[in-house]
Amino acid sequence: MNDDEHDAWQLHDHGASWEDIGIEMGCSPTAAQTLAAAYEKRTDSAAALTQNALF
Repeated sequence: MNDDEHDAWQLHDHGASWEDIGIEMGCSPTAAQTLAAAYEKRTDSAAALTQNALF
C-alpha cells in the first residue's frame, strides 16, 4: 500500500525539510506539508474514536 501522507509525515518527523521531502516525493514543499497534515488529522481522528473516557 502506498501511503504518501504517512511517508511525508515520517520523513519530516525524522528531520527532513519540506523542500527535501517535496523533491523526494516529486511534489511541492506545500503539497508535502499538506500530505503530512492530512496524515496527522486521520490518525488523530482514529485515535479519538478508539480512546475511552477516563472519568
